[in-house]
Amino acid sequence: MNIINKKINILSKKYKKFLIAYSGGIDSTTLLYSLKQNNNIKNKNIRAIHINHNLSKLSKNIEKNCINICKKWKINLIIKNIYIKKKNNIQNKFRKKRYKICIKNLINKEILLTAHHKNDQCETILLSIKRGSGLDGLSGIKKKLKIKKKIIIRPFLNIKKKIIIKYAKKNNLNWINDKSNKNIKFDRNFIRIKILPLIYKKWPFFLNCITRTSLICLKQKKLLEYFIKKKFKKILLYNNSLNIKKISKKKKQQWILILRKWIKINKKKMLSFKNINLLFNNLITKIKKIYFQLIFKEFIIYKYKNLIFLKNKNKYKNKTIIWKNINKKIKLPNNIGYLSINGNNKKNKIRKPYKNEIIYIKFNYKGTIYLNKKIKIKKIWQKYKIYPWERKNKPIIFYNKKPIICPNFFITKYGKIKNNNFIIIKLTK
Repeated sequence: MNIINKKINILSKKYKKFLIAYSGGIDSTTLLYSLKQNNNIKNKNIRAIHINHNLSKLSKNIEKNCINICKKWKINLIIKNIYIKKKNNIQNKFRKKRYKICIKNLINKEILLTAHHKNDQCETILLSIKRGSGLDGLSGIKKKLKIKKKIIIRPFLNIKKKIIIKYAKKNNLNWINDKSNKNIKFDRNFIRIKILPLIYKKWPFFLNCITRTSLICLKQKKLLEYFIKKKFKKILLYNNSLNIKKISKKKKQQWILILRKWIKINKKKMLSFKNINLLFNNLITKIKKIYFQLIFKEFIIYKYKNLIFLKNKNKYKNKTIIWKNINKKIKLPNNIGYLSINGNNKKNKIRKPYKNEIIYIKFNYKGTIYLNKKIKIKKIWQKYKIYPWERKNKPIIFYNKKPIICPNFFITKYGKIKNNNFIIIKLTK
């Protein structure tokens, strides 16, 4: 049995429904055809998805070819379009968007198949070396991957490109070669067209060796994760914060592994080698500092006492709002929620404003408030264990210049009820 048919036969024994990422090129056409030919797979359980990048006039011709082939083979085809204006790192941006669309279109019990092969793996690892990647990058493309409980499998990953070409020609398959794949301004294309032919000529065994390297790196990565797992569990808290109390220079490499794992479980983009060292060095030098923050491109890492937290980077609007009509609910900025006076929480029961009082809603207030005695608001937040970066989103209602209430937390001396004229504030999402 041909190695391609053998791989698909193994796949068909475990899975029944398939969505194929179909570019119209030789690799994905071969994958689609080999599934269609398998006796264990029903045609109705095969779907294809074509993502049109709209990079040139040829894009529409490729799309039409995909439609014609799927119509001929009686396979349901989904067409999606993507447009990216920015030219920097365009191939990586297209890849991310493609996967996002493909995963979104998966139905129940369906798996996503891509036609990545051994030569693709080689290109990926060389790109990782060029970027200065660690074990993650040198492990290359994974044969099986889970993203949001959705499964992605690459059945051709251990198959050489020349075998795919031989199979496609033998079965008289039709495909279109995308001209953009010949543009050597893209790093991957440059490696494929200019570098690898010379390497294969000099070292014919190179493809197998680099594949072996990726497997070794993957095993080493798993081994490191196994050793770090117990340590990591002890310092990871319920709210995904990390206890860094015992961080030390002597255990730098161990801590760097822990920090990388922590960032990964928070489902954020991995930090570069330079930035992960920057994070570690800051934690060491500022370990005694109660609070500080490190701002990265896509997120912020906060340190508070012995804990570190990773939060999304949001544009915060620090503005004062006038609540003109308290009988109508008011929307708060930064997706905090809504304020209204139809609540039933007696903790939020305050006096009604007088006619000459304007109702203000303020954020990030840093002054003093009057409870039983004057107290800095910072002490209140510490009492309720509200972290510094969360305090700016706590709305405080003022009558003129006097702070009255922070819903669900405190009522000041000036907000206490003197008669039956009261309102109950409600804060909802």
